Amino acid sequence: MSYTVNTLRAITRTCEEMSDRVKKIVFNPEDRKVLDMTFGPGVAAELVGRTPEALAKAEKEGRLAAPKQLANGRRYYTLEDLTQIREALGIHPGKSADEDAVVIAVQNFKGGVGKSTITKHFADYLALHGYKVLVIDCDPQASTTTMFDIKPETLLDEEETLGNFLSPRSNFDDFPASIHETAWPTIKIIPSSLGLQDAEWDLTATLREGGQAVREGLQRLRIGIESVIKDFDVILLDPPPAMGFLGLNVMAAATGLLVPVPARQLDYLSTIHFMNTIAENIEVLAANDTPVDYGFIRVVCSTYTPSKPGENDMWKMMQATYGTYLLSQPILASEEIKNATQAFRSVYESKPSASHATYNRCRENLDSVFNEVVQQMRQQWPSTSIAGRAADALASAAA
Repeated sequence: MSYTVNTLRAITRTCEEMSDRVKKIVFNPEDRKVLDMTFGPGVAAELVGRTPEALAKAEKEGRLAAPKQLANGRRYYTLEDLTQIREALGIHPGKSADEDAVVIAVQNFKGGVGKSTITKHFADYLALHGYKVLVIDCDPQASTTTMFDIKPETLLDEEETLGNFLSPRSNFDDFPASIHETAWPTIKIIPSSLGLQDAEWDLTATLREGGQAVREGLQRLRIGIESVIKDFDVILLDPPPAMGFLGLNVMAAATGLLVPVPARQLDYLSTIHFMNTIAENIEVLAANDTPVDYGFIRVVCSTYTPSKPGENDMWKMMQATYGTYLLSQPILASEEIKNATQAFRSVYESKPSASHATYNRCRENLDSVFNEVVQQMRQQWPSTSIAGRAADALASAAA
């Protein structure tokens, strides 16, 4: 017993020391991640939903500050500039103030399907387009937390992570205290840590008490999110790869489901079990006065290599199986994504690691995939959905 424990702890210490060395190399010389992102007039205009001519006119009229310039005269904008442009021109890409954020769980029980990578990239994509995003890392492994440049091992204050709030011993008012800033102006995160596993055990213990204690245990994350649901456009949940009380909390809190499935036989087959388990657990939630009814469920094919015959066959099988529930574009396997995540970044905040053409293809593919999710997301807000706008028009005509 002592040999095993001492060995595991020694390995852990060594890994932590190496992890610190790796992060110092990646983020040196800054202590925290700094976004080195600039945009030319054409890209900036596209991101804020205007033409370059419209921005130039607004600048000439004094409604916008003039863009920054390099020594060679090239004009550019920063991420903060885009936020200021949207505010100055009254551009609000997200929901109206009285509507709730869409809560999307990037969920699959199987490891290695790309949940954390997709969560990080989707959050950055949304932020680039002006949405206010809250990321909630519900996985004790804390991969998403690390990608947002927060070291889980440094979160010593128990109020700083999700684990404290989910514990039945905490107060329901503690949720906002766990929200942290990130390098992105419009992304905030509730980080995870290994301590989240303790919360899982505490929640499981409520089964002995039954009744109200179980219902509160299943609804803790939902109740916490309700306290901030008007403050964000999108809330992204990165769940644990298992269906315990943490997973049930994620299911109870979500209003939409994005399921990553690689084009591989084992992943495809395991997703059958996943879908059935999700349905069974929704029934469990309903039986405990915690009903769930998602606004949308979409499957996304992740890490797809079209040149591999086996994966190409699986992609066709997924199209036949999932039909309209499958996003029309798969996420292509790319060295750009792999290299970016190794540096604790997304492709959106990284420079090309290979050729510019390869990098641009990767970004265009991700943009296409995430745009499909955004269309589903916007249908949940009456102010931005086609159905909602049509209903408002009919109501106005009747009046």
